[in-house]
Amino acid sequence: MADQPPFLAGERVALHALTRDDASPEYLAWLNDPEVLRYRGNKSYPSRMDDLLAYIESIPARGDLVLAVCQIESGRHIGNISLNSIQWAHGSAELSIMLGARDVWGGGYGSEAMALVTRHGFEAMGLHRLWAESPNPAFNAVVEKQGWTREGIKREAFVLDGKRIDFVCWSLLAPEYLALHAADDPER
Repeated sequence: MADQPPFLAGERVALHALTRDDASPEYLAWLNDPEVLRYRGNKSYPSRMDDLLAYIESIPARGDLVLAVCQIESGRHIGNISLNSIQWAHGSAELSIMLGARDVWGGGYGSEAMALVTRHGFEAMGLHRLWAESPNPAFNAVVEKQGWTREGIKREAFVLDGKRIDFVCWSLLAPEYLALHAADDPER
């Protein structure tokens, strides 16, 4: 984990701005791991450290919020989460996440990171709508559990194991988020 204070923190994950210090051999290995990339699309070429560094350096110009997801207990960088395609005029952004450390899959780390970034998007950034789309059943289960609305599907938009599968499209609006969490904090 880069030696910097967390930008957002929960019980088990801390999120900080993704920097060059996070560009480790382990991170690079995620970008070449077929299981990590299973629901992210096929790659034509392997990723190199130069590619990873160029991606990290491009973040400020794109205006995306890209955060490293780290285990608080170990300090280990286990993935990234971001708000992309931020459209300030419309108050809209896409949420995406990649947990590269396979040993943490199914452990609730992604769910906690998503809850932190969702809250930040609505409460600190003042966004009105977050959206996401994914063919990944685990991701889809998390957003559904967190109260997102299934807007529809992109039929047969993804090829997995030689079969065409659907992308599920989701969104969550600020008023829906606030209603879901009103009992958590009566001051909201």
